[in-house]
Amino acid sequence: RAPAPQPRDDNDDDDAAVAGPDPWSRDARESGSGRSPIDDPEVLLDDARSFLKDLEGADRVAFWGAALVVLSCFMPWKETAADGDFLGLISLGFISFLFAIGAMVFIGIRVRNLMAWVNPMLPWGAQMVCTVVCLVWSLVFLKISSDTTLVPSPLGNSEMMNSSPSIGCFLGVLGAVVALLGGLMGLRRTQE
Repeated sequence: RAPAPQPRDDNDDDDAAVAGPDPWSRDARESGSGRSPIDDPEVLLDDARSFLKDLEGADRVAFWGAALVVLSCFMPWKETAADGDFLGLISLGFISFLFAIGAMVFIGIRVRNLMAWVNPMLPWGAQMVCTVVCLVWSLVFLKISSDTTLVPSPLGNSEMMNSSPSIGCFLGVLGAVVALLGGLMGLRRTQE
């Protein structure tokens, strides 16, 4: 057996104070240094909150439409008789996921003015290209995932379609349409 630890004296606390401040306490950080997301995760959350507050009407619609596409990729996009459901991230819906993330990034670049040396229409055009490709690919996936050949159902005495699109694919189309409408609303506002 290991020996019991020695009891602590009141003098041990004084030794800890002499050794230096607690590196994990926020008070120990230098007051002159700027806060960064690495030092303090609250800075990252504050940046996200301020970004969402900076979004105006059309940008907000486009951003949340693209976010709906991203969310839909975590749902089933395709149901097959043999294998069951396929999530959007596992199937070809991943392409829509990538372009929706791209649209969100270009919205962030434009709203935060991260590329001030570039014409603002360039990120807007890239956003529109991403949303159009996302919409077109979601519609293509809707078409290619539909196989109306009737096959015996694995459960019961009935027949079912060999392959059919699921709720995630329809939400992806809806989100891409909303993101495209938000982008078009923003383009219209810019020209006025």
